Amino acid sequence: GFIREWGQEQLIRDCRITQIYEGTNGIQALDLVGRKVVGSGGAFYKHFAEEIKAFTDSADASLAEFVNPLKDAIANLELMTADLLERAKANPNEVGAASVEYLQVFGYTAYAYMWALMARTALAKQDQDEFYRTKLGTARFFFARLLPRIHSLTASVKAGSESLYLLDAAQF
Repeated sequence: GFIREWGQEQLIRDCRITQIYEGTNGIQALDLVGRKVVGSGGAFYKHFAEEIKAFTDSADASLAEFVNPLKDAIANLELMTADLLERAKANPNEVGAASVEYLQVFGYTAYAYMWALMARTALAKQDQDEFYRTKLGTARFFFARLLPRIHSLTASVKAGSESLYLLDAAQF
């Protein structure tokens, strides 16, 4: 057997908490889409998007490798938000169906913005310290490997809610 101080027990406790995290992510996603995006008519989203656009519009050419994908991400999120707002008017199920993936796209876009801000600082100081060169490498990784996930998530949001309701309760 094992005693309470062993790492095995801690590992099991740590794994069990993910069930709680999954539930809270869903609740946060519903809050974001239902209350803050659809509920505000897109006003909260617009504030977020305007801040990012102000940054991308003022960025110089040295940031192009970060700013261009960020522009694409915010344009994608803008189209997805407008589409979701329209579909939610006709069918309230669209909010719940899109919420988790929308939260993830929103999050990846927000991270892209944060990484672009950090890259701006790191580019200016990369000759001073290895820390800044490492920041740039990590930012490049994010933009190349993680940010592209928004495309598959966007496809899920665009698919709508219909496929979620194809089965009757008895079929479960």
